Amino acid sequence: MATLTVTEKTEKLRAAVKLLNEATEQVIKAWEDDESKPIDGSGSAVPSKALYDGRRTVLGTIGIFLELVQEPQARLMEVTHEFYEARALQIAAEARIPDILAEGDPKTGVPIEELSKRTGIKDHKLCRVLRALCSVHIFREVSNNHFANNTVSQVLVGNDPLRAFVLALGYDIYTASTAFPQVLFDPVKTQAETDSVTAFQDAHNTTLTRWDWMEQPEVLPDGTTRPRKELANFTMAMLGGGRVMGPPLYTDFPWADLGQSTVVDVGGGIGGMSLDLAKRYPNLSFIIQDREPVLKQAHAVWSKELPSAIQTERVKFMVHNFFNEEPVKNADVYHMRYILHDWSDDDCVAILSAIRPALGPNSRILISDQVMNTTCGTDAIASAPAPLPANYGYGHRFQNLRDLNMMCLFNGRERTADEFAGLAARSGLKVAKIWEVRGMVSITEMRLADP
Repeated sequence: MATLTVTEKTEKLRAAVKLLNEATEQVIKAWEDDESKPIDGSGSAVPSKALYDGRRTVLGTIGIFLELVQEPQARLMEVTHEFYEARALQIAAEARIPDILAEGDPKTGVPIEELSKRTGIKDHKLCRVLRALCSVHIFREVSNNHFANNTVSQVLVGNDPLRAFVLALGYDIYTASTAFPQVLFDPVKTQAETDSVTAFQDAHNTTLTRWDWMEQPEVLPDGTTRPRKELANFTMAMLGGGRVMGPPLYTDFPWADLGQSTVVDVGGGIGGMSLDLAKRYPNLSFIIQDREPVLKQAHAVWSKELPSAIQTERVKFMVHNFFNEEPVKNADVYHMRYILHDWSDDDCVAILSAIRPALGPNSRILISDQVMNTTCGTDAIASAPAPLPANYGYGHRFQNLRDLNMMCLFNGRERTADEFAGLAARSGLKVAKIWEVRGMVSITEMRLADP
């Protein structure tokens, strides 16, 4: 029976409270221990292991409290409306509210009338948007109708890459999600595993994949065309999202031990992760591979942020379709960040199989993607402490949200350790190690099965 008895609920709630108290003290101590540590070059601190574990445990207990304390019907109704919080954040980001608030006095805030004038949004409507965000602790209402940044919203100030990440979800991805239910319930489309039969096509009335759709010019009412804003914004968004989730990848994998190595960034986009690695590890060289339109943006970004790498040819840009055989042979590292999660199993095997002939005996493929746990737990990943779900539940819910996003857009997926092992075996490879880091994304290392 799904309903818990009073005794069972009481025991579970008390266990959650005990766990919360312990994890809270762990976080506080970690704050005190980490206070004097420097911030890394991305502006994000890499948490200590104690802080990382304490954070996700504290957040995980929130889910227990919501399950047990909130009235169930009210909980379900609340979840049905949560997409409005995401829309509110999109509006605030598009209007550059954080930047405007940064110009004001944080003690007195900026009046809604001024925000309305600066953004062109009617005052009481914008006020309600911001108050909804304040209620979930994004922004702060200093006094009635006067707003300021808080510790969360302030990270968007002057942060165009992170702003682009917020907008990327708002521009075309939320629209795609509107067709998600109808595609899953369609007896034919629900069986599809290709990126051309997804909710994206139904929602945007196109037969193109999302990648091809973004590169197709937008036709205006007068018949003229212009590049889609989604393409330029998406590449910037990958830089922004990567810089949020990237620091643990930069520090918890032994990049420095690679010495004078070449990293082939397969499907690297603008090479955001390679750019950050290049700044930290001067001995590494990089080859960024992607489509030509994306590489033009990549060259512009590198020219601005690390021009010396271009001048010394420490970074090179190569047009390459990763379904074709890898042209760079015997490189030390072939790296893919957020690539395989875009694709079905068969497509992933094709991508890995295209790289395999290029591998030398010491080459490795590094895959920066989530490695998923289940709520029941797996042998490959340590489980969360009871009474949390094994995958930390609410504390790691973003992982599952991204998994649904991959399904909606590409019929892709975030994978478990066993699923990565299955891909490797089908591609003539083996999983040598999963590098768990202090963040949501791990590094799965693959090598030749028989070097």
